[in-house]
Formats: sequence, structure tokens, C-alpha cells
Amino acid sequence: MDENVINALTELVDFDQEELLLFMKRLKRRNVRKNEFILSTGDICKSMVIINRGGLRYFTITEKGEQSHWFAFEGEWLGDYESFLTRQPSASFIQALEDTEIYCLSYDDMQELYSLGARFERFGRLIAESLFISIGRSRYDLANLSAEERYLNLIKAYPKILKRIQIQHVATYLGIHPQSLSRIRRNIAGRKL
Repeated sequence: MDENVINALTELVDFDQEELLLFMKRLKRRNVRKNEFILSTGDICKSMVIINRGGLRYFTITEKGEQSHWFAFEGEWLGDYESFLTRQPSASFIQALEDTEIYCLSYDDMQELYSLGARFERFGRLIAESLFISIGRSRYDLANLSAEERYLNLIKAYPKILKRIQIQHVATYLGIHPQSLSRIRRNIAGRKL
């Protein structure tokens, strides 16, 4: 298993070698091609995934069009956590932004890990808290920050994002049209000169 996955697991909780092996045995490797969906609306999210290599986009489609809610890259977890926990159909999509290698943790395997001890439960709690904070921050930013401020925050978090994903996906994350994003980028570049 790649270092990205091991680092992501041990970054949150100091698992000992035996615990780490127990965790890794439950992760199922999967390769996903660029533009392939690992979750579609109406499906139940059966696994939370950790990205070893590549990137994923979490989005919905409304009457206004696509709205990207989150991007995840190496060492990050992603899934529709509400659907995963409630076992109810998702209203969202998760799509590979590039050829991606993921490791999947099923609901049953997660529950089994929780039964093995406090460190596994702590890991689950920390992941849930991280997702909760990320969603809250994203909602706050969308409601309170300008598109330019949201763009600057995004490229600060993911400096190479524009080299990895299409500009229209960044625009849907910011809640603007690609032309508006181009104008924002020109304005920022003009100020740096």
C-alpha cells in the first residue's frame, strides 16, 4: 500500500503496527478511469474512499446546472457520508478528475473496525469532524465570500489545482461561469505585475 494512504491513516491516529495492518486489510484497492463515476445520484454510498493517486470531484446537478462541492486528492477521504451512514440513496455524484487509484472502506468494515477498539472509533470521529468542518466552511465561504476570495482560498489549499482539473469544474465550485473565472484570474495576474 502506498505511503499516501499510510500517512493519511497515521496522521490522525497513532496506530500501532498491528492496528495499521488490521485497517489496511479492510481497504479494497480500485482503479478508476478519468471521468468515471464512483457514485451517482440515486445510488447508496457503499464505501468511503481514500485517494492514493489522482483526484475526485463531489458534485450535484440542480436546475441551475452542476455545482461542485468538493475536490479531493492524494491522501484525502471522500464519499457521501450521509448516504454512507444512513444507507439511503445519494443526491450527489463523485467522479474521477483523472485516472485515480482509491482504497475503499465499506460500511460493514468500518463498523467492524470500530468494534476493535478506541483508536478506530477515534479515527472515525476525527474523519466525521473533518467532513463536518469542511462542509460548514464551504457553505460559509459560498454565502459570505466573493468569488475571487473563494478562488484565492481554493488555490491556496490546492496550488496545482488548475493544472489538474478543468476550469469549468473550478467555476462550478465557485458558483460562477467560466468566463467570470477567467476575468478573476486576469485581474489577479494584473495586480501581481
